[in-house]
Amino acid sequence: MRIEQITEKFQIDVGAPTPTILSNEHNLYLIFYVSNVDPNWDGTSVHMRTDKDDGIVTIKFDRFEQFKFGSPNDEAINGHPLYELGLEPYSIQKVIDSEWIKELTKMNSVHPYHKDELFEKYEHFIFFFHDRCFEIVAEDYLIEENTKSNMRDEIERISKLI
Repeated sequence: MRIEQITEKFQIDVGAPTPTILSNEHNLYLIFYVSNVDPNWDGTSVHMRTDKDDGIVTIKFDRFEQFKFGSPNDEAINGHPLYELGLEPYSIQKVIDSEWIKELTKMNSVHPYHKDELFEKYEHFIFFFHDRCFEIVAEDYLIEENTKSNMRDEIERISKLI
């Protein structure tokens, strides 16, 4: 088992990414704030995020198998079972040869029509935020195009889709 870092065209906000999940049994949307520093910021003030702030990304997962959301946060990352493999905060990673996928395959093996190869399409992704860790087993993800610019409007848009 190993961890592969994934680089995208954005950087997860290190202060308050506020990851938000909207899901039904077919699709899952992960929305969060990305780093969007004002070039004129002098570092002397703190900006508290609101759901009207711009600077979000929406990730869509089709055909996911399972997800986890919660602990550990960035200060307890070394308690995560995959930390020793190179798990990093504020990043996106893929777990190669995932034990979680093997567990899901074994759990499903009692199904009368089970086939191991059906689980070969899945990948294990980790999105590590400031206060939360999001892990998912899914076929893949895509970065949504034509999203709204702020969290409130984007949640409203997605709620109409699911």
